[in-house]
Amino acid sequence: MDMRKTVLNLGLRALRLAGGLLLIYASMVFYLALTERQNAYPRAITHNEAQAAIQKVSSPLTCTLEDGIALEGWSIGNAQDPSLLYYPDADEDAAQFLAEVQGIEGYNLVAFNYRGSANNKGTPSADNFESDARQIAECAKQINGKKPAFLVGRGTGAILAAQQLGDGQKLILIDPVMSIADAISEKYRLLYPRFLIRAKEKIPENELKKRSGDVILLKDRKNSCEDNHKTKLSFLLTKVHKRGQNTLQKSVSEILHQASNPIKSRN
Repeated sequence: MDMRKTVLNLGLRALRLAGGLLLIYASMVFYLALTERQNAYPRAITHNEAQAAIQKVSSPLTCTLEDGIALEGWSIGNAQDPSLLYYPDADEDAAQFLAEVQGIEGYNLVAFNYRGSANNKGTPSADNFESDARQIAECAKQINGKKPAFLVGRGTGAILAAQQLGDGQKLILIDPVMSIADAISEKYRLLYPRFLIRAKEKIPENELKKRSGDVILLKDRKNSCEDNHKTKLSFLLTKVHKRGQNTLQKSVSEILHQASNPIKSRN
């Protein structure tokens, strides 16, 4: 009799423990569901050191969106040179990229921070994620009247850069993610099941496969190997460049040279 009571008590304790853990898990999933927008479209913190580093070599730009939000941006180089437009990762101040590659010659380097990021007003969301990127491309075109020769995107910014790829343009993907859902899923794993994620933005994979000769994958950070691997599998013909011990400036310079002089690069 005592044995049966002991077993029953242990079973009840196990059920209470399992119920408590399930409640905690459900609460965490519910919280992540409520805060998905902040995770999918985070705001970048102003990188004061990077902005100070480009202050003397850059020209300030402003891109005014259709709803009146003004985006801060910069250009480095001769405005009449072909443009390279950079789309930063969602939580990255665009000035960080410009600070790292500012020595590149022969191109006008252009980048803007997204709405709500760094010193910009507004709230990033699914409603403006793609439309803002399209307007940023138009703002970059106004600099010299030509579409940027190169579109560059890092992380989720690679999605935006890829979506803007047009005729005559080339695309550099730096540690890209295939979709915002992938980025969230890889961050939270089982804590937030992928089927619950509502963000739909993703790289236009089928379109890029048709333009594989114009797409270059740059492996930059070691902790992005998993993303790079999946991207390489998805784009079987994508050109792959490894940064290794090079500076980002040197790696991007090499890519620009090879893409602009394909015949010389093969010799």
